[in-house]
Amino acid sequence: MRRLILAPFFLAISLPVFAQECTICLDLDGYVSPEAVSDTVFKMVGKNARNNYKDSTTIQVQRGVIKTGTAPSFPDGIKCPLIDSEKWAIDYSGKRGRAALHKGIDIVAPKGTPVLAAASGTVIGKFMNEKSRKGIEIVLRHSPEDTGLPFFTYTQYTHLLEMPSLPIGTVVNIGDKIAKIWNTGKMGNSLRRTALHFAVYYSDLPSWTNTGRAFAPKDGYFMDPVSFYKMTGPYESRQVRALPRANKRINVPYQLKDGKRFPSITKRIWPFSCQRKQVD
Repeated sequence: MRRLILAPFFLAISLPVFAQECTICLDLDGYVSPEAVSDTVFKMVGKNARNNYKDSTTIQVQRGVIKTGTAPSFPDGIKCPLIDSEKWAIDYSGKRGRAALHKGIDIVAPKGTPVLAAASGTVIGKFMNEKSRKGIEIVLRHSPEDTGLPFFTYTQYTHLLEMPSLPIGTVVNIGDKIAKIWNTGKMGNSLRRTALHFAVYYSDLPSWTNTGRAFAPKDGYFMDPVSFYKMTGPYESRQVRALPRANKRINVPYQLKDGKRFPSITKRIWPFSCQRKQVD
């Protein structure tokens, strides 16, 4: 009797994540079963059965979550929502009381501000994250043709006002309104300011999965989200960190509220609309 009780428990904790087949994903390009993605990658995205946070942060550092020193740059006369103090790869251990890193950037904007697709792509994940700091989330997958980059990329948008109406499998165009921003996500007794958490992943492989609670790119890595807007490589975080300081100020393509994009042929834009500054 004791063996019958303990054996299923042992098997449960040895699985990589709360894995289940995403039936609505089966016909989407690149989708693979969760079992096809390594436990290492699930730990990288912060979803593993044992919640070994120190192990996860070690893997995240190995897979790109390190400070690079980049900063976005916009033309004089153009006003865009900006990154606040919650920058890329900052240490969250003090805030969380455990090993933790910030795996994206936080861009501040008023409640209800439309969130834009940073590139053309396909909706591959939507998550409520009711017990997570992420809050409501949507994920897009982008092919090299979508972005002009030499690999597959994934853009993640969290802390949304409400679950986006776009079904999984929807093809979106660059600059489409895909969500609205707020401050959803578990925060204990404190109140989060209204901001978008924007993260970017990439992989040489086209494969990805969706467990119903998280997405994961097969053999994926994190990219500094500001580096996503570089017109030429390198994109790997350690190589970006080694660049001269003058090369770390990144001119970010953007879209105005009237839908015009600058430059007009860009395949990647800032995930919020910008506006022209008023002249006194």
